[in-house]
Amino acid sequence: MPTLRTVLFAASVALLATVEVLAQNPELRGVWVARDGLTSRAKIISTLDQLAAANINLVCVNVWSRGYTIHPSDVLFAACGIRQDPDPAYVGRDPLQEFVIEAHRRGIEVEAWFEYGFMFGWSGWYAGANGQGPLLNAHPSWVGISNTGATQVSDGGTGFFTWASHEHPQVRQFLIDICVEVAARYDVDGIQFDRCRYPSTAWGYDPTTAAAYQAATGQAPPTNVNNTQWKRWRADRLNAFHQDLYAAVKARRGSLRVTDAPTVWPGSYDNFLQDWPQWVSGGSLDLVYPQVYRTTVSSYVTTLDQQLNALPAALRSKVAPGIRAISGTPTAEVLGMVAADRARNLPGHVFWYTEGLYDDLPALTTNYFQQPAAMPLRPAGWRPAPVELEENAPSVVASPWFVATPFPGGSAGAVRLAAVGAPPGQTIDYPLSVASAGLYSLLAHVPSTIGFATGAPFSLVHAGGTAVLALDQSPATKAGWRELGTFWLEPGPATASITTRPGQAVVADAVGLLRSRWPSGAFASLGSGTGGALGGVRLSMHGRAGLGGAIAVQANRLPAGMPVVIGIALQGTSLPLFGGTLYVLPLATAGGVGDALGVFTTSVAIPFVPSLVGTAVFAQALALDPAGVDGVSLSAGASALVQ
Repeated sequence: MPTLRTVLFAASVALLATVEVLAQNPELRGVWVARDGLTSRAKIISTLDQLAAANINLVCVNVWSRGYTIHPSDVLFAACGIRQDPDPAYVGRDPLQEFVIEAHRRGIEVEAWFEYGFMFGWSGWYAGANGQGPLLNAHPSWVGISNTGATQVSDGGTGFFTWASHEHPQVRQFLIDICVEVAARYDVDGIQFDRCRYPSTAWGYDPTTAAAYQAATGQAPPTNVNNTQWKRWRADRLNAFHQDLYAAVKARRGSLRVTDAPTVWPGSYDNFLQDWPQWVSGGSLDLVYPQVYRTTVSSYVTTLDQQLNALPAALRSKVAPGIRAISGTPTAEVLGMVAADRARNLPGHVFWYTEGLYDDLPALTTNYFQQPAAMPLRPAGWRPAPVELEENAPSVVASPWFVATPFPGGSAGAVRLAAVGAPPGQTIDYPLSVASAGLYSLLAHVPSTIGFATGAPFSLVHAGGTAVLALDQSPATKAGWRELGTFWLEPGPATASITTRPGQAVVADAVGLLRSRWPSGAFASLGSGTGGALGGVRLSMHGRAGLGGAIAVQANRLPAGMPVVIGIALQGTSLPLFGGTLYVLPLATAGGVGDALGVFTTSVAIPFVPSLVGTAVFAQALALDPAGVDGVSLSAGASALVQ
């Protein structure tokens, strides 16, 4: 009879073999998720559960549609005074952040898909009195115009689309800015631009484009919309835009994958001035997803080979074709298309789209996606499984006032609840294990109900000290997994804790750590602090120590109202002071008093200046504490290395 040790050894060998196979055989298995997949967190969870079960590893999620961003956008607000798609399904939420958290919890990568590209409005969607949308209403000079003076493109029914001028510098900058905004604000894995094309060769006769062509060639745009030089010039200007967008995204975050989903060649150029093979050859795409939308394998193979033949052989490994997986394409044909891609050693496939793919998923999983697959162009473990712990797990230590309670709105259907009358200081401790050093998002699950604490004390011991956070458990609309902040953690144990708060019902649900891929250097604590009231002031230095990031510097364990000063420095020291040690030579200070949770926090923004890479930031807190030496309590110091 085999021993337990033998069984565990065999299981370990099998697991390592599976990991090795996945590392050797990466495959992109992507799917586009449109607006209808974002209407609620429940819909997001349902979608991702089905995709994860089918071993899909990439979602391209719509963030720019019909002239609006799905997520709250400062760039959109600056351009037209509107921050987000006004559909009530999205207002008051950040669907992109919800999607990123839920996808990454399942090990699925996320590309922010800017579906509408240069198409800025649709008459059928909150488009205003003239039907062209808020941006073009605010900026009439941005409107694209055809050779006949038209500004509307039929949507195939009774409505119309309005395109922006492809050559207007403010249009081009706006599109680059919204892409960079997402790259800077969300922990996505890629940026996918779409509709980087003209509606037809008849467009480009707006004053801005006409003047640019005149300046470049000495001629007015020809009346023949298919004039060879006129077509080539417009296509080359789109090529230049794509290169500018690629460079801007990569400058912000070099790890992001930049992709596009063009129409198929040669019609992409002949009809829409979209010369995407040049984007691949010119280095402004990491992967390309041409829309090889055919309903039979035979027509798919013919069109696919046309796409591959448009590229040098060495670059065909960058093609992951788009497969039409909606009504009208039988499942057997979808399977044949996957087989055709594999037969050509392509990196993978992207399916259009989720709502049409569900009936194909069982067959795809049975025949081709039986096991998870690593993503191409990624090191192993890029999106590892989160470390999550339910409140009722055996390793969790809870004070008596945190009572286990069945709760349909909780993670796994239960919570631990401390009632309004619970005494202060009751805690529940979650021991979390960190496998490797890096930046992690701290997550907490909030039940779908109202009436719980508006600021439940939530703490985390981490490499840069101990942080105290206020977890708002009151709004039902924000139920689900919530990100409380990012923290640099070293390998080993980490402890998260929830504490009671007088006068408020505090609920303890699941907590987790999710590996972040934001660029950041390491954080570290320096020395120790001195004593005082409540044990002396404590410091937390957390956030993201990367270009364009921000560091939160927090003094905590303060009596409410106690004055405190936080010193920020670019140079460390080690000087005796007030019975302890001064670890910083402050260049700047921020002062305040402890709030109701005994916390004072300030922020240090890190400019996007490459020369700052390798710079260290130091911090330390000093509280005016009568119980401290000479009436002062010093915290330990902390440092962060900018990456």
